[in-house]
Amino acid sequence: MTSDSRRRFIASLGAVSLGGLGLQSPAVLAQSASDYPNRPIKIIVPLSAGGGGDRTARRIAMLLTERLGVPVVVENRPGAGGSIGTHAAIKSPPDGYTLVMLSSSHTCNAALRELPFDSINDIEPITLFKRESLILIGNHDLPAKNFGELVDWAKREPGKISYGSSGVGGITHLSMEHLADLAGIRLNHIAYKGTGAALQDTIGGTIKLMLSSVAIVVPVVQEKRAIGLGIADERIPALPDVPSFKEVGVPDFKSDLWHGIAGPKGIPAEIVARLNTELKAILELPQMKEDLAQEGSQPVGSSPQQLLETIRHDIAQWKETIRKADIKAS
Repeated sequence: MTSDSRRRFIASLGAVSLGGLGLQSPAVLAQSASDYPNRPIKIIVPLSAGGGGDRTARRIAMLLTERLGVPVVVENRPGAGGSIGTHAAIKSPPDGYTLVMLSSSHTCNAALRELPFDSINDIEPITLFKRESLILIGNHDLPAKNFGELVDWAKREPGKISYGSSGVGGITHLSMEHLADLAGIRLNHIAYKGTGAALQDTIGGTIKLMLSSVAIVVPVVQEKRAIGLGIADERIPALPDVPSFKEVGVPDFKSDLWHGIAGPKGIPAEIVARLNTELKAILELPQMKEDLAQEGSQPVGSSPQQLLETIRHDIAQWKETIRKADIKAS
């Protein structure tokens, strides 16, 4: 056996042994990077179909298909706050053909629950794609008509004013506790199985308040079925009369809904760079800009490192919020 033959034989053994673990050898990955992509790409969305993250992933898939010349498909794998789908994605071969749509929930889960993976070190970040502001709304018959009045009321009746969220440990739950801590008030949390039910009970008066994404509640506030008390980080054209939290005296409130694209740790740098470039280009398309503007989101298009820094920052922030509010996983 010649030296070249021996090297090829050893490389093939490495590919076989690593392949049994769902991995590939560096030699195989390098070769796949040189002609990437040459087969379909899958984006796992660890949430149910129809939500904001799912809609974004499907728009990305359609546009990436056009740009890359291979089919890009979306696979929904909901459950456990998004950890089931994320786990499936990061166990996949790190070859750029399985990606995952991460969201703020990724950091909430990491802060609150024991997970079967490392939310920081087991992922290969690609880009923070978009951010969407959170808005605090109240029932239209609320005695408090602005944030200052709400704080005064809550201090007179600590722990009695109810607010709803999409579930224990979700982004709206942790963000509301973070906001209450900064404002020096205590509220009564009511956990719902989804945002829709919490919104309906806020409008109906069963609960008094909720934090939600701008996209969901803009028509509700415009139609005066609820009142807007504050928005992060700045006023938006669709609701010009709703002040920012900075304006109402809570400048340190930093929270939003974000979505990003990542994959399993170890994707070759050339593939990460290619995907990052393509996703940033998609954000410059008039079609995508219009879609994001209509839903109240802001395009980002970050570097991989910036997505990783966002994840690290948010996990640390939510761990502190969980500690202060003594939140337990349900």
